[in-house]
Amino acid sequence: MSLHPLIVSCLAAATSALVVFLLIRKARQLGLVQAPEARSSHVRPTPTGGGVGIVAGTVLAGLLLPGGVATAPALLLCGTAMAAIGLIDDRTPLPARFRLPGQILIVALGIAATGGGTALAGNAGPAGLAVAALLLLLGGVWWVNLFNFMDGIDGIAGQQAVTMMASAMLIAALADPAAAASWLWWYMAGLAAAALGFLAFNFPPARIFMGDAGSTFLGFSIAAIAMASLAAGWLSLPQWLLLATLFAADATVTLGIRFLRRQRLTEAHRSHAYQRLSRRLGGARPVTLGAAALNVCVLMPLAALAGHGMLGWLIVIVVYAAAALGALCAGAGLSDDQPASLALYRRLLARPKTGGAP
Repeated sequence: MSLHPLIVSCLAAATSALVVFLLIRKARQLGLVQAPEARSSHVRPTPTGGGVGIVAGTVLAGLLLPGGVATAPALLLCGTAMAAIGLIDDRTPLPARFRLPGQILIVALGIAATGGGTALAGNAGPAGLAVAALLLLLGGVWWVNLFNFMDGIDGIAGQQAVTMMASAMLIAALADPAAAASWLWWYMAGLAAAALGFLAFNFPPARIFMGDAGSTFLGFSIAAIAMASLAAGWLSLPQWLLLATLFAADATVTLGIRFLRRQRLTEAHRSHAYQRLSRRLGGARPVTLGAAALNVCVLMPLAALAGHGMLGWLIVIVVYAAAALGALCAGAGLSDDQPASLALYRRLLARPKTGGAP
């Protein structure tokens, strides 16, 4: 007898919360305590790896939902493998030369499992399919890593997962009412519920951090869900780009500025726009709540309006231009002693530094 999807979602949240609670209690024995550093946003040793709770809750939901045993294994195995790489990195930092090939392989398997390449290519033929698959591979690996980059203050990554899933569920149901009866639609609910179970302990001030295990799992899972929804015809690529705006714009602008300044891109830093805003506004809470409000009140309606036509791409261009400008105004890519100004950006980029503070 199958459980009702709402009950499964509640179980996902409860499982996530229970696992996170146990991790907090056993963090020292497991070697999952993150000490503060010069570039950290916290000031005392704090347990990390709490994203394992999200993984446990989401995997449970994926298997218990009606049709999950037949539908879920490929995506759940890929997501769990991504989380495993992240968990190893939480305990003993992995060089990118070991971490990146695994991520590429997992995202490639996710593309094959969801049929995202075929959906994006449409009737473009084999060459178009190859190009579409390559674009999804590059975009998927970048999204996994930028989601990890953006997990730098309490609650920010958890709220992004919850609001993106809730927004996608609403848009999908409006586009196709039958979507609300599918495994994929309720899998989004299970992922959001598991993230909420974690947020109960991570909302500012956090008692535990997500860690790479959770951030890379969420990044991959959201990308895989997006590709599966493209194949189902529920959401378009512009709609997903709009839902991802805050994370994608901040991470891309910050990385671009650091690259142009010839700084080490793999070096830890706290120069993302959201990190600078959290210091300016006195903590993570106003930034996390503000991001959630923007996702729900601005980006979700715009994504719903975007639809599947050219209007969607026009909205994407305008919104991303505005988001990039906002990130620059917040000082993305600058160190704490550098006030944000477009004139300063011009001077810095004209005479890029080598090394130095991020």
